[in-house]
Amino acid sequence: MRCVYFLSFLVISVVVNAKGLTRGVKIKFSNGETYLSDKNKSIIIYEYLKTGEGDWLYFTTVSVKEIGENRLLAFKNAKIRNREIGKFLKESGVQNEQMKYKYSSFEHVWVNKPSKLESSVSVDKEDQSTTSSVRSFRNIDGYTFELPSGNLIEFKSMSFEGMSQDIITVKIKEYSTKKDFVKYGVTAQGDKGMLETQGMYFLEAYSNEEKVNLRRGMSYKLKIKGGKTSETFSSFYGREKGGELTWVENPTEQFYPTSLNEEIVNKTVEESDEEVVSNPPANNSSGKFGNFYVDAEGNLQALSTQQAVKDVYDKVETSNALGNYLVGKFSQLGWINCDRFYSAPETITMKIKIDEGLSEKGYSVYVIFKDINSVLPLYRVTNGAYQTPQIPKGVDATVFAVQANGKEGNRLAFKSIKTTDEKITSLNSQEVGETEVERYMNDVIY
Repeated sequence: MRCVYFLSFLVISVVVNAKGLTRGVKIKFSNGETYLSDKNKSIIIYEYLKTGEGDWLYFTTVSVKEIGENRLLAFKNAKIRNREIGKFLKESGVQNEQMKYKYSSFEHVWVNKPSKLESSVSVDKEDQSTTSSVRSFRNIDGYTFELPSGNLIEFKSMSFEGMSQDIITVKIKEYSTKKDFVKYGVTAQGDKGMLETQGMYFLEAYSNEEKVNLRRGMSYKLKIKGGKTSETFSSFYGREKGGELTWVENPTEQFYPTSLNEEIVNKTVEESDEEVVSNPPANNSSGKFGNFYVDAEGNLQALSTQQAVKDVYDKVETSNALGNYLVGKFSQLGWINCDRFYSAPETITMKIKIDEGLSEKGYSVYVIFKDINSVLPLYRVTNGAYQTPQIPKGVDATVFAVQANGKEGNRLAFKSIKTTDEKITSLNSQEVGETEVERYMNDVIY
C-alpha cells in the first residue's frame, strides 16, 4: 500500500511540478563559497542549452560533505547560492516566469526551457535606400519595375483600387543576396521548414498618401533573371510578427521558366490590336501575330512597317544576351518570395554558444549555407546561447553573430562549420566598429 502511495505521489509530482522531463545538475562551490565563478556560470549555460524545449533543469548547490559538517550553514548557503544563480540567469535573458525555487531537504532553483523559442533575428525595413525602388504612374498605364538585380515586377493597367487617372506610387524593397538577408534580418524560414530562395521582396502601394491594394482578381508578375530552373519553385507570402518573418507557400502559383524571346512575342500578341490582315503571305505557317507574321525562315516580319521588324529584332538580340526568366504571379502586396521547401536526407538541430555563453546582451545569429541559397535565423536560449531550427546535416555553412551597439562597441563572431549535432559549437566574439561589420559581411557571407 505504501508503495502505491509513493508511486501516486511521484506521478503527481512529475505532472504538477515538472510539466516535462526534469534533470538535475550539481554545481560545486569550494570552501563554503557563495560567489558564482565564471566557470560555474559557463556550466549553467551549457547545461541549460542542452535541455530540451519544455523541459526543466534544477541545480543542487550544497555537497554531502557540507551537510555533514554543518547542516544549518549548508541550508543557508544553498539559499544564497540559488539566488546568485537566479540573478545570473535573469542577467542572461531568462524570464522570471521560467524560474522557481523549490524545497526538498534543501532549496533548489529550477529553470524551464520554453517550448517555443524566440528568433534572435528581427526584420529591419527602415532606411534601405540601396534596396528600394519607388515609382509613380497612372493606374491606367501600369508599370514595369526593373530592379537593381535585373529582375522585373510588372503591374498591368488598372491593377490597383481606384480610378483610371489616379497616380499610384509603388515602393519595392528587394533582397537578392545573402548579405541582404543578414543585413536586414530577412531570412528563409518557412512555416513547414527551411526554404531555398531566389529572392525576397516587400511591396507597398499608395495613392494620395494612403495605402491602396490590388483590385479584386488582379495579379502581377515577378520575373527573376537567370533563376534556377532545375527545381520547382512556388510563390510564398511572408507573415511578419514581432519582427520575425515566416514564409507560407501558395501552392496554386508555381514559377515557370520562359525565355525572353517568348516574353517578347507574348507581349507583342497581348498588345496587338488583332486587326484582320488582308492577303497574308502564303508561307505564314506559324500564324498571325497582330501586325506581325513569321516567314518561311522563321523570322518575325511586319505587315505594316519595316521599323516594327527592326524594333522586335533589337529586342530579341538583347534577350539573347540577357538569358532567361523565372516567372511567377502574385495576388497580394506585402512580403513575397520565390521559394521551395528544401528537402534534405537528414536534418539536425545545432546548438552554439558565444564567449562560453556569457553575455548580458543578445546577438542576432544566422546560419548561412554556402551551397544552398538560404539564410536561417537561430533561436535565442540565453543572450549568449542559441540553437538552429531543423537544418541539413553535413553541409558547409557559416555561423554569423552580430551584437549592434551603435557606431562603436559592436561585437561580432563568425565561424565556418560543417553542420553536425555531435557537440555544442563555440564562437568567440570581438569588438568591431560599424564599418568593420560591413567589411566582415563582404568577406565571409557568400
